[in-house]
Amino acid sequence: MMKLFMFIIMLNLNIFINKKQILLNLMVLMLMSLNLLFMYSINYNMNWMNLYSWMGMDMLSYILSLLSLWIVMLMFMVSLSFMNKKLLSFMLLLLLMSLLLSFTSINYFMFYLYFEVSLFPTFLLIMGWGYQPERINASMFMILYTMFASLPLMIIIFYLLNYFNSLNYMIILNNMLEFNYLSFFHMLYMYMAFLVKLPVFLLHMWLPKAHVEAPVCGSMILAGVMLKLGGYGIIRSMMMMLNYSKMFNYIIIIISLLGMLILSLACMRQYDMKMLVAYSSVVHMGMMIMGVLSMTMWGTKGGSLMMLAHGLCSSGLFILVNLSYSCTKSRNMFINKGMLSTLPTLSMWWFMFCICNMSSPVSLNLLSEIMIINIMLNWSFNIIMLLMLGMYLSSMYSLYLFSYTQHGKYMNLLIQTKINKMNDYILLILHWIPLNLLILKIDMFI
Repeated sequence: MMKLFMFIIMLNLNIFINKKQILLNLMVLMLMSLNLLFMYSINYNMNWMNLYSWMGMDMLSYILSLLSLWIVMLMFMVSLSFMNKKLLSFMLLLLLMSLLLSFTSINYFMFYLYFEVSLFPTFLLIMGWGYQPERINASMFMILYTMFASLPLMIIIFYLLNYFNSLNYMIILNNMLEFNYLSFFHMLYMYMAFLVKLPVFLLHMWLPKAHVEAPVCGSMILAGVMLKLGGYGIIRSMMMMLNYSKMFNYIIIIISLLGMLILSLACMRQYDMKMLVAYSSVVHMGMMIMGVLSMTMWGTKGGSLMMLAHGLCSSGLFILVNLSYSCTKSRNMFINKGMLSTLPTLSMWWFMFCICNMSSPVSLNLLSEIMIINIMLNWSFNIIMLLMLGMYLSSMYSLYLFSYTQHGKYMNLLIQTKINKMNDYILLILHWIPLNLLILKIDMFI
């Protein structure tokens, strides 16, 4: 683990040494080689590994660390034409460090600390490289939402330290916490920071705003990795209070189930493509939280696979929206019509990612959804109609997004469109290959 962090710290020196023209290309190559080294550095099992003082990994944190490395590498690829390349590189590396440190911490307070630190580079990415005046409002909205919800968690962490005399996961996981009074509110405070970050339905309003105002690399990291911090935190927190989880988890599951239906219907009436993909992220995270809060091994593994699948699929969709925006200078569906006649290759990628978004074979989305539906029907068979309706509506808005943008009559006002570069297609391939081919080696993660 320390070798990995030393490598990333040394990458910061490249920012000062190299010229702007080759800097981002070099970062992509370095991070790609780091990904390969990281994949060979562990033996795939369900035990804790790479233990070092307050750092360590199990399979869940390994999957999410690998996803962070992969998405940040792709962010460097998509940011080749951005302004202030050196500052952007520094921000992305700082974000990568904070994400890896939060996923590989086995101390609950250190996890909380880096969880908060990762907000800072994201805030600057939206504020500095967003392209609309409302970005200041959106970034402030995001940071206030997440900071306000996570402050009570810090008080609970100090309570845990007093209770267990340790904050090490090895000691405090799989325990029965006994709060003396207001037990539901204690549990809610432990969950709230992560439910806002996830975000769960009713606490999700900051996410569409942040996505719409963020640059493409900001949207990629938000959808790809930042939301996974919430899921990871909930899995860890739930294990510390199994008795309260058993009593109160059904409330959050019901809210998520209703949220899936309501937000799927909200997606059906969106005309901003980026807003539609942002709302679909909330729907998928609602599905994931239902699996995780079922408190079963099958549900937790289904939820962690959905985090991996959603990180790749949603990131790819945001890149596609950005490519359409760069061609037509609008994200409006009424303007982005009939793209099949002008950009047929891009239409193929739209199709590939839209069907992955609606959980088609052989993508990881399908496997994770089957696992979660299986466990939810085991939890309560009475919700079968709601689940069927949720699945149907979530495939409907993916089809709506594809058919409305790719088919129909081409807009005559668009005199010329920008031809996409080879780099854009490589980006999409690097999202699509792990999303669809990891299923061949799924025995390593389950």
